[in-house]
Amino acid sequence: MKRILSVLMALVLLLFFVGSVSAAPANKGTTNSYDLALQALKGKDSVTDLYVKITPKESGTMPPDKLKKIQLKSYDLEGRLLYTKNLFNVAAFPELTDIKLNDVERYQALETRIHVENVQTAVEEVLSGKTTVLLKPDLVVDEVQATDKVNVNVPFSVTANIKELNGDIGAKTNVQILDGSTVLDTAEGLAVNAGGQTQAVFMLTLAKAGTYSLKVNIAGVEPGDYADSNNSMTFTVEAVENNKTVDYDSYYDYTSDYEDNWKNQNGESHIIGSSETFGVYTFTPDQITPEEVKLTLTSETGKQKTANVTLSYGGTRDGYNYWSGSDPSTNTTVRAYQNSQGTNLQVFQAIANQSSRDTDSGNYTNSNDEYLGAKQSVSVQLDILSADDTHYGGTYSIALAPFNNTWDYVDVREEGIETRHWGHYNSYHGSSEGTAPAR
Repeated sequence: MKRILSVLMALVLLLFFVGSVSAAPANKGTTNSYDLALQALKGKDSVTDLYVKITPKESGTMPPDKLKKIQLKSYDLEGRLLYTKNLFNVAAFPELTDIKLNDVERYQALETRIHVENVQTAVEEVLSGKTTVLLKPDLVVDEVQATDKVNVNVPFSVTANIKELNGDIGAKTNVQILDGSTVLDTAEGLAVNAGGQTQAVFMLTLAKAGTYSLKVNIAGVEPGDYADSNNSMTFTVEAVENNKTVDYDSYYDYTSDYEDNWKNQNGESHIIGSSETFGVYTFTPDQITPEEVKLTLTSETGKQKTANVTLSYGGTRDGYNYWSGSDPSTNTTVRAYQNSQGTNLQVFQAIANQSSRDTDSGNYTNSNDEYLGAKQSVSVQLDILSADDTHYGGTYSIALAPFNNTWDYVDVREEGIETRHWGHYNSYHGSSEGTAPAR
């Protein structure tokens, strides 16, 4: 009997252990471990980037390294199914997986079922999502605002207006200013709303005198740019050494019309026409070696005349060094002379339109030039460049007033000859003196 009981006890224990092993649960891992985000953006090249972002819900879960299967359904604008396609074993990236499509259009709906394997548990999960095809944001440098002339080593501002043209989604971007390949400044992480605009503001300093061709450039657009052909704009800035002042004495005269006639028994002369003259005399205690003079006159109507005169050294006389030059296109002459007290410079401009007839010629002769024609004020910008790249001068204005005169009389100073003189003129004249740049 004892042996039978022992055999029965052994059988009970064996059944207990066998039952325990078969009841141990298999490790199936967890489900619903990831979040899925989709975005489909179409570019100018007709290629659509389907961006897939898979994010673990818990910090300890690893993102998948492969998309085992992607089932993609495309619908037309009325919601009808166009096609279903499957992609297999697509490499997954931690941030975004980019799947290229070339058979979808703007505003089409896309639906996905993505099979991924949990790296830690080897359990396959299925993630579903929907998105609509939109155009990529198209950022453009719309306008650049900057002064065209700055002083060396003096900060100045540049404002770039950045627009988004397509109107589907906004973007973030960096905006740079470059001198050639050198980045002078960067505005980082600018946000531009769909169809909106924003401004990038820079403060720049140029260390050397010269003319700079600078470029505003859009770089690193997120989530991608529709077209990069409009991502930059160039502008020019001239950096000059700090301007030094000069004392000046200046005048302007515009005679819009005049008539001067005389007639006697021996002959006659008739002159009609108009004229314009400008002059400025400057002085500085510096001993300038002048190389170039640029003069710009602007009337109250905005009309401008610009003269550029290159000076040549004329030698030394009576203790003075002399320079001179001219600009025939504007009838402008410049003379400069220098001694131990400083440098004087004179700019003179004179033009005339005239028709004349006298007893000998019997007909009119003509001379024609183009006028500034100011009647209320003249703005003067004078720039004198010296050999050491220092600029002298600045801007000032001349207020004008009208002057009119009429005459008609008989001159009997010569015995037996009576000469009648008659005529008129209408002119606008003014003068100004001070220090340029005007304070």
